[in-house]
Amino acid sequence: MSGDDLPIAKPTLPDRVRTVRWAHHGTRVGLVLLLLVVAAVLPVGQGAFDRLRYHEGDIARERVVAPSDFRILKDEVTLRREQEEAALAVPPVFVVDQRAHTDALERWAAFQERALAIVSDPDVAPHERAEKFKLLGVTLDPATAEAVAASGRVRRALAEIDAWLPGTLAAGVVPEKRGGLILGYRNITVREGELESSVAATQFVDRQDALEQIDRRARTTFGADARGEALVVALATAFVAPTVTYDRAETEWRRSNAKSAVSDMIGMVKKDELIVDANERVSRDVVLKLRSLRNLEAARLTQSEYLYPPIARMLLMLLFIAAFSTYLRMELPWVFADNGMLAMFAVLTLVVLGSVVGIVSYAGLSEFSVPLALAPLVVASLMEKRPALVFTLMLAVLVMALAELRAPFVAVAMMGGVTAVYSVQRLRHRWHFGRAFFAIAVANLAAILAWDLARSTPLPGMLSDGMWGLLSALFATIVAFALLPVIEQFFRLTSDITLLELSDLNRPLLRRLQLEAPGTYHHSMVVGSLAEAAAEAIGANSLLARVQAYHHDIGKLSKPEYFGENVPASTRSRHDKLTASMSALIIKSHVSEGLEIARKARLPRAVQNAIPEHHGTMVMRFFHRKALETDPTARREDYSYPGPKPRSKETAILMLADGVESASRALAEPTPSRIRGLVQRHIEDRLRDGQLDEANITIQELARIREAFIPVLVGIHHVRAPYPTEPEPDREDKSEAHRDG
Repeated sequence: MSGDDLPIAKPTLPDRVRTVRWAHHGTRVGLVLLLLVVAAVLPVGQGAFDRLRYHEGDIARERVVAPSDFRILKDEVTLRREQEEAALAVPPVFVVDQRAHTDALERWAAFQERALAIVSDPDVAPHERAEKFKLLGVTLDPATAEAVAASGRVRRALAEIDAWLPGTLAAGVVPEKRGGLILGYRNITVREGELESSVAATQFVDRQDALEQIDRRARTTFGADARGEALVVALATAFVAPTVTYDRAETEWRRSNAKSAVSDMIGMVKKDELIVDANERVSRDVVLKLRSLRNLEAARLTQSEYLYPPIARMLLMLLFIAAFSTYLRMELPWVFADNGMLAMFAVLTLVVLGSVVGIVSYAGLSEFSVPLALAPLVVASLMEKRPALVFTLMLAVLVMALAELRAPFVAVAMMGGVTAVYSVQRLRHRWHFGRAFFAIAVANLAAILAWDLARSTPLPGMLSDGMWGLLSALFATIVAFALLPVIEQFFRLTSDITLLELSDLNRPLLRRLQLEAPGTYHHSMVVGSLAEAAAEAIGANSLLARVQAYHHDIGKLSKPEYFGENVPASTRSRHDKLTASMSALIIKSHVSEGLEIARKARLPRAVQNAIPEHHGTMVMRFFHRKALETDPTARREDYSYPGPKPRSKETAILMLADGVESASRALAEPTPSRIRGLVQRHIEDRLRDGQLDEANITIQELARIREAFIPVLVGIHHVRAPYPTEPEPDREDKSEAHRDG
C-alpha cells in the first residue's frame, strides 16, 4: 500500500478533555431531569392546591356552586365513630355445644360407675382409693383425699353431683362471666342448630358460678361435714365444662356487616345550589360539602386524567427551562456557560417549589405566604439585577401554573420580587437584609391591598391576607440570609458582602502588593476609584468594579521590577536589555501568574475574570513597534494579550479605567480639557479595536463613563505651573511601555 492510500486518521480529543466535556453536559442534563421529576411529582391538585380545600373558619376566596347533584359525606372521624358504635351494638354470638354437653355427661357416668366400684371393693384399702381416683382423672388434695376413705361419704357426694350436673349443663355453661355480663354484654345471641335467640346473660353460669352452686348444695347436704363438702366440689370441678361457646368468626362477620350498613351520607346537594359565596366565612357544614365535592371530582378522573397533569407540569417546567436558558444564552452567555450559576437557579427553583408544597399544600396556608422573594434576593445579591428580574417574573408564572394558584399570587410575587431585586442592589452589610424585609413587606401589602379592595374583601379577610404577606417577606428574608453564604461557598459565587470584605486594604494579598509593588498598588487604588465612579454612573456593580481594580494586576507580584510604575523615573528600564519578544512575553505572563495567585488566594470567580479581561486582546503597541524596527514580519498576534475580551460591564469599565489612568500620568499638562480629550480618545480607541464588543455596553453608557472619569482624574492631577525642567513632548508615546503592562 502506497503512502497516498493510507487512511487519514481523524484527530481525537484527549481523554481528559472528553471527560470534562461529558461532565459539563452531564451536569446540565442532570439539572434538567431533576427539575422535570420534581415538577411531575408535585402534589398539585391535592391538599390546599385544590381550590375547594378550606378549614372551618376560613374566608372563602371565590363563589362555589354545585356542578351536579352529589351526596354530602360524613367526615372520617364521625363515620368511624358511628361504625364503631354500630359494631358494638351487635351482641356476641354463642353456639350451644351439644357435643360438649354429651361428652361431659358420658365422662361423668363412666367415672361414677368406676368410683362406686372402687369404694365397694373390700380389697381396696382406704388409703389406696385416692390413687385410684387420680387414675380416673380426678386429682384430690391431701385433706380431701382423706374423705375418700369413707365409702358412705363418697356415695353421698356422687349422688349429689349426679342430681345437679345434668341440669346445670343443660341450662348452659359459658366460658366466663364478669359482673353479671358476658364479654361486657347483658344479652347475647345464642344459636342452637337453626334456631337463634337473644338470651340474657343472667340465664347462664360460668364454671366458677357452677362450682359455687354445687358448693352451696353440698353445704346443705353434708352440714358440718366439711370434708364431704370439699369432696363434692373437688369431684364436680373435673366435669363442669362450657356447653355454650363463643363464635368469634360469626360475631366479627356480623359486626363488619353492621359497619358497612352505616350510611356515609348526611344529606344531598342539588345541582346549581350555592355552597358558599366569595368572602363568606366557611362553616363546618360547608367544609363537609366542599370535601364531598372534591372527592366526587377525584372519583371522576380517568386513568388518562391522572397521567395528563404530571405530563403537563413537566412541559411547563421544560418551557420555563428553555425560555430562561435562551435568555441567559443570548444576554448573559458567561452565566449560561457556568454550571455553578445554572445549579444555583435550579436550587432556588426547588426551594421555592418546596416552600409552596410545605406551606400551602400541607400546612393549608394562604398562597400569599409563599416566600418567592427569596429567589430574587439571592440572585440579586450575587449577580446584576437583569437576570434577577427575569428569573423572578418567570418563576412567579411557573409557580402559579404548577401549583394552580390564583392570579393575585403572580401580582404579589412580582411586586415583592422586583422590590427585592432593587432592595439589595447596594448590599454592604448583613443588616441590610432588614432593609430588604421592610421594602418587600410594603410591596406585598400594597399588592394584596389593591387586590382585596378590588374584590371588596371584608376587613377580616384583608387583615388575614396582609398578615400572610408580612410573614412571606419575613420568611423570604430569613431564608435568603441563611442561604446566601451556603450558595456562595458551594457554587463559588460572590455577593456584595464578600466583595466588601475583599475591599479591605489590610488583607494579606493587598498588603503584599503594597510592599512588593508599591507603584502597582497605587495604580490599582486610582483605577479602583475610577471604576467605582463609572460603575455607579451606569448602574453597574460599583463594589465589584472596585474590588476587581484592586486585584487586576496582582500578577505583577512575580516580577514587579519589569513594570514601569514600580521603577523610579531615573532608573533605566530592564526592558532596554531585552528583545521586544521577550519583553512582550514577560508582560503577558503577569496575566497567567495573576490567575494562579488569585486561585491560591481563593478569590471569587468574578474577581478572577477581571485579570485577563481587563487587557482583552489588545496589542502591546510599544513592543510591537520595537519589534518591527528589527523584524518587519513581526506579527501583531505575538504581541497581543490572550483575552478574553471584557464580558461584563464591570470588566469593560476596568479596561477603560486602567488605560486612562496610565495614560493620564504621561500628560505634560493634565488640565481638564486635556484629560477630557485623553479619555475620549482612549474610549474611541477601544471601541475601534472591538474590545468592548462582548461587554453589552451602550454608547450612552460609554458617555456616562467618560463623564465619570474626568472629575476623578482632575482631582488626582492638580494643575501646576510648568517648570523649566519639564519632560520632553514625546513623553506620552515613550510611556506606552509602561501602559502596556
